[in-house]
Amino acid sequence: MTTAISRLHAADFEEALDVLNLAFGKAPPRDFEAILPALYRRGEEEMSWNFALRERGRIRAVVGLFPLAYRWGGATLRVAGIGGVSCHPHARGRGYMQQLMDHCVQAAPAEGFHLSWLGGQRQRYGYFGYEKCGVYYRLTLSQTNVRHALGAADFGIDFRPLAREDRTHLQGAIGLHDAQPFRGVRAPHRFYDLLLSWGHRPYVARSRDGRMIGYLVAQADRTCVTELLAVNEGEPELDMAAAWVQCHGDTCFELPPWSRLLPKLAQLCEGASASSSGNWQIFDWATTLDALLKTRTALVPLMDGAVVVEIEGYGRVALEVRENAAQCVRTEAAPALQIDGCAAMRLLCGPLPPSLVLPLPAAAAPLEQWCPLPLFLGRQDAV
Repeated sequence: MTTAISRLHAADFEEALDVLNLAFGKAPPRDFEAILPALYRRGEEEMSWNFALRERGRIRAVVGLFPLAYRWGGATLRVAGIGGVSCHPHARGRGYMQQLMDHCVQAAPAEGFHLSWLGGQRQRYGYFGYEKCGVYYRLTLSQTNVRHALGAADFGIDFRPLAREDRTHLQGAIGLHDAQPFRGVRAPHRFYDLLLSWGHRPYVARSRDGRMIGYLVAQADRTCVTELLAVNEGEPELDMAAAWVQCHGDTCFELPPWSRLLPKLAQLCEGASASSSGNWQIFDWATTLDALLKTRTALVPLMDGAVVVEIEGYGRVALEVRENAAQCVRTEAAPALQIDGCAAMRLLCGPLPPSLVLPLPAAAAPLEQWCPLPLFLGRQDAV
């Protein structure tokens, strides 16, 4: 006998974590408390982010709806991060996950979230309105690249693990992160735990005189860097990347569309690729597209134009650019395109250019230059 869907409480922590860890079994993550320490805590607030179904009073299925926020185009958008989608092995096949996912997808817009993100298999979550889209970049820098492009340079940079107790350098990292115009919104008391997400480790980058010139976050084996920020003075991010590779070997760098390192690294890296930034679902299209289009204009000059798109189940929105001032608003004007939500996310948010998503009529031609819009959520902010 099942009970109604309910939010969990601090007292449910151990039972819920047992279900989560058992449900995922040998597939990572194996220990949610260790892998995502900013989200899975014994506090009342943190546990309230999880919805559950019970049988005879025992938790049989859990889905987390985590309140995230992201800064795009001068606006802060609320993002519902869906994670920990799990069902006890003895309760599978009873539709519990579908019930919980349906509940979260309905609850998110009702609670004021503009859009939602989750990781996972595309078609599995496509049934709930999610689509693979957005964009981030992976660039691989090898020791050979560094040697040929930069010679045997001594960059005078060393990397020291950033400890939780190192308040001075931690505050420096928070300052660098929060100075970005486009970023995940991180509460200071959760910042360090977010750097540890997914088993990653933060490092302070120091110059010869011991000054902090930046920080980065790397996987435990140091072969992938998921976050790298540097001070404005001298913009030493490329030197940081090269020094890291000299010290730790060939490395993949995961970068957002607005990273200062991106165009610099592209000149000498071994390879680069653009990938979707996750499974997304947009609830408030006008507000979300307005923020993303404004972000895009801040990154590159855009051609003037206006395109009206009708999105099934939402209505019509007009994307407009005039003298590099952008906006997206609801409209009753005739649409250039009529598409469903998943097609709209692929069309406008990539990672492919719009013309590879569907044939563009002449009235929608500006989209080819405007898009993909920079819909991005970094690994350390993901759930």
